[in-house]
Amino acid sequence: MKKSLATLSLLLFLALPGLAWAQGAAGQAGEFLRTGVGPKALGMGRAFTGVADDASALYWNPAGMGALSTIGGTFMFVHIPTTEDASLNYLAGAIPLTLFFTNSESHSPWVKAVQELKLGLGVLWHSLGEFPFYDEEGRSVTNPSASTISQSAVYLSAAYPLTDLVGRIPAGGVLRYLRGELEMGLTAKLIRQDLFGSGGGATSLDLGFRYAHYSGFFQLGLVLRDVNEPNLGYTDPVAGDRIPSVGMLGLALTPKFGRLRGLVLSFDYGFNRPARRKRDVMFGLEYDLSKLDARLPVKIRLGSNANYESFTVGLNFSPEVMVGRDWFPYGDLTYAKQRGRLGALDTEFALSVDRNPFTARYWYRRGMLEFSTQGLAGESKARRFFGNALKAKNPGRHAYRYDAALRLADLDFLAARWEAIRARSGSQPLAETRRQAMARVSRNYSERALNYLYEDVGKAEVDLRPYLDSFGYYVQSLILAGEAGKAVTALADSGRGWGKKRNVFAELAEADGAGSGRMRLTYLYAYALYEHGAYEEAGQLIETHLAAYPLARFLAAHMAFLEGDYARVTALLQDLDLNETRFPEGVFVPLTADETFGDELLFLKAASQYRQTDGGDLQACLREFAKIPRFFPGSDLSRFLTKGPDLLSNLIDYYEQNETEKLEALLDRIIQSYITAFSGGALREEAYTVSYK
Repeated sequence: MKKSLATLSLLLFLALPGLAWAQGAAGQAGEFLRTGVGPKALGMGRAFTGVADDASALYWNPAGMGALSTIGGTFMFVHIPTTEDASLNYLAGAIPLTLFFTNSESHSPWVKAVQELKLGLGVLWHSLGEFPFYDEEGRSVTNPSASTISQSAVYLSAAYPLTDLVGRIPAGGVLRYLRGELEMGLTAKLIRQDLFGSGGGATSLDLGFRYAHYSGFFQLGLVLRDVNEPNLGYTDPVAGDRIPSVGMLGLALTPKFGRLRGLVLSFDYGFNRPARRKRDVMFGLEYDLSKLDARLPVKIRLGSNANYESFTVGLNFSPEVMVGRDWFPYGDLTYAKQRGRLGALDTEFALSVDRNPFTARYWYRRGMLEFSTQGLAGESKARRFFGNALKAKNPGRHAYRYDAALRLADLDFLAARWEAIRARSGSQPLAETRRQAMARVSRNYSERALNYLYEDVGKAEVDLRPYLDSFGYYVQSLILAGEAGKAVTALADSGRGWGKKRNVFAELAEADGAGSGRMRLTYLYAYALYEHGAYEEAGQLIETHLAAYPLARFLAAHMAFLEGDYARVTALLQDLDLNETRFPEGVFVPLTADETFGDELLFLKAASQYRQTDGGDLQACLREFAKIPRFFPGSDLSRFLTKGPDLLSNLIDYYEQNETEKLEALLDRIIQSYITAFSGGALREEAYTVSYK
């Protein structure tokens, strides 16, 4: 009789989960493995295959541990009350091995392979305690080993990236749109069940994949759970059974525009299901309120599915956003309304901790070290570090991800500017190529960086001095892209319509007092006005604020020369020190190959002496021309005047031979080539030469 009662109780126990969780489907072995863990996953209606970005990834999709590359090590404890005093508990932790290689950049492929690995360990246990047993005479039977129920599973997980496979996709053609990151994960589950003295165990395998599109807009997940369909071999052969395999396909959408940036939409579909169970269809969403205001570190979740819960709601509170620490524990609470008639899950509570020293702050500072000390020589490392910052967690009030996006745009500008100098920018096709390159750079500032401005919304602090430099680069990229009008607009409101809406002139005045920074930006304003054709406004700005600024006086002299006021040109340039004619740091317009405007200054003085006297003082004119190769032997104008057809020698020969007509004709052609090159925004030997020819 005792044995019959035990067997009957065992069969009822196996059937109950089917009634409660599978809506009438017959009980199946390992049903406790399908209860579901993780308040985020359950709060999103179990639609978690494509998301799986916390310690519950060991359960839902081991490939989701690829997210650990950005969030670092993660730890989770979950408590789920089920019926009466029973509960299901989940304890798990996962870590990317790269955390142990903080300062190592090994070239060994084996070391790199280890760094890419993510490992996880978890345990799921379910205990219903002791059940009372009675013999045929109604007397209580005490036999602890035959009156308890316990179930457990140990999860051993690993994930490794397969991004190199996706990276082999050609850059051209339709397939380029498939670029992204691919991760593979594997979980081994060591399962044990003890049911009224009858024990059984098995080893089961889960295989998962997770693909993240390069745009960041969507992710795909695929998982096969219990793919080997293990047999739970009970000591009582009546209870033996196989755990059925389950296949899930998941899609997660993360919009990257406007107020939808805090939204995650997820959908799961069960393409392989156990017998007699309805097909799994799951839906969930999460919205991060901190994307609206960093002072609201709360996430709201909703979900539903076809087999388990009619609806779910969840809340997450992450104080790390406010306290600025990446190790601070955060809490989750989920309520789920079960579809089953017997009821089951009410609320789930979880306490989680993610620890990652590789925050956005860490990667940004490493990138700045390369950027500030190596410049373009350290471009490759700096780009990698800044790129890591864009994907990393960013606790606190500082917008490090936005800072990193701006520094990447800065690198794009500096690289494009260098390529423009190296190119023969006087030829029309290359000039157009240069404009297109600078147009892409300006879009990086106004569009790509804006994406991360939204990512770090509510974070008021920025790396101020580089931010101000970025604005200067942005303005120059507009000028060099042929969009001087936009540059004028950006400068007219002191940069308050760009980025963090700061008054850049006021910030520069506070940062460096009398300052060079403010004068540099004022010069850019004047130059933008010049390129926009507003000579009068540019001249007034220079006269009011930049009378002592050599580069601005040079620009004023150039405009005076174009207007035929040669006496003013001479007055503006007569006392300028040739030793102070290097371009100020961070100023690149007009583009020059030699980084100096001293040769152009001498050129203007010579040309003005010629034009002012209508060719009368040719000797003084030639004397100024001769100073160019003497004082600036490697400059652009020096090479133009002395290389190939030696124009300077021809000028001197014509003067000595008293061939005034030829001399003046040659001078007019040389001066016109200068005007054309300057108007094209590039002062370079090739630009003058092409214009001259």
